[in-house]
Amino acid sequence: MISILHHIIDPLRDFIFPPVCLTCTTYLEDHKVRICPECWKSFTPVTASYPVWIELKSKFETGGVVQGLFARYLFEKEGMLQEVIHLLKYQGMKSIGVRLGSEIGTRLKSISQFSTADILVPIPLHKLKRRERGYNQSEYICKGISEEMGIPVNSSLIERKKYTQSQTKLNMQERRENVGDAFNINPKYESIVNGKTFILVDDVITTGSTINACAVELLAHKAKSILAVSVALAE
Repeated sequence: MISILHHIIDPLRDFIFPPVCLTCTTYLEDHKVRICPECWKSFTPVTASYPVWIELKSKFETGGVVQGLFARYLFEKEGMLQEVIHLLKYQGMKSIGVRLGSEIGTRLKSISQFSTADILVPIPLHKLKRRERGYNQSEYICKGISEEMGIPVNSSLIERKKYTQSQTKLNMQERRENVGDAFNINPKYESIVNGKTFILVDDVITTGSTINACAVELLAHKAKSILAVSVALAE
């Protein structure tokens, strides 16, 4: 019966929502795939030789609260990846977040510093912004990472207690001030922080101010170490 329903529903759904790539409209044989292989290949991988990577790693080392960094791609304005991340953040395409997380997780498995971490923590949204959007995109990225690595996710560990303005148009000092006291550890989970290594996960890291602010809170509650992971680094 279920098989018969699939034969009826799938063609109808494909007629209403044609199975095409969300970014280039190429026809997709698998309707569960939202982005075609060629578009995925077009994203620019970021490596430790990129100036943006070197600069951000140096900032983290100077701050002394984040001990490791991993990002999969370079975020280029008006690029294909920007379009994909906007689909994830603003158009409800949550499956894209899981796929991006899977891309990250398959690579982190071979890096012992990350593969031995205890808990994945998505950078939280303020409750008003979460209510407005309906979800936190970083939680879906964490889901994809967790499925690959087997590391549990705690989406409630860090709370965003202050509604902050968008970081997009702020300079580095303004970003730090904007998120400086924006986070706290949820009292319900304080007991699990001591001695643990945490991976903080965001969609795009620019200056690292948000990651740093969360890391400071975790270390204040005696976390062992903090690692930072994102889909992309912004130039």
